[in-house]
Amino acid sequence: RRGELIVFDKLARGLVSHVLLPVPTKMGKGVLVAPTVFGNVMLGPTAEDIEDRAGTQSTPAGLRGLLEKGRAIMPRLLEEEVTAVYAGLRAATEHADYQIAADPDRRYVCVGGIRSTGLTASMAIAEHVAGMLKEVGLELSPKDEFAPIRMPNLGEALPRPYQDDARIRAHPQYGRIVCHCERATEGEIRDACHAPIPARSVDGLRRRTRATLGRCQGFFCSARVAELLGAETGRPVEAILGLEDE
Repeated sequence: RRGELIVFDKLARGLVSHVLLPVPTKMGKGVLVAPTVFGNVMLGPTAEDIEDRAGTQSTPAGLRGLLEKGRAIMPRLLEEEVTAVYAGLRAATEHADYQIAADPDRRYVCVGGIRSTGLTASMAIAEHVAGMLKEVGLELSPKDEFAPIRMPNLGEALPRPYQDDARIRAHPQYGRIVCHCERATEGEIRDACHAPIPARSVDGLRRRTRATLGRCQGFFCSARVAELLGAETGRPVEAILGLEDE
């Protein structure tokens, strides 16, 4: 099921203080207008069943539909600048509910068809599946050496590194902004390159630091981001930017 959405510039954030939903139908909740944790405003997503499991491209019809529904919910939003358009695929089956089943003979549990409520339900699903695994014979016990991975704050609800005077005094690289649209700093990029699950590409850094995700979509900062990534990982900048064959 393909979902397309439009992300509007941070200047639109003053229009929206909470999620705005149309009246849901039997097909789902429909297109919504919502503030994001990054300070933008999102319009979407669509819901289109397709056969292509790699069909993550946006479509003219999908974008027209989004703008039409957005105009009905909040006409003023369409006057704002668009930062980016995205499309993604999510699991879908012919069933109305999650498909969670165990095969005791193979000690195998299948978890699929998790709909858009899956993020909210993820912890409960994990607990339920752990119980099923135990029932089919898998011994479960806590790991004494387990160390939880702490993800850095990427949202606007808490202070970002560039706003933390004490942190900047201790480590000046947190005061050196690389991506000015999203206020991502040199220190955050270096941390992401050496995290327990390290970033190895610009896309990886984007997901961990917000670098290149802003209004200019990396036009201003991509070269510097790639340079820092290369210095921290030892990869050639040309390889990072995909320019090796040019």
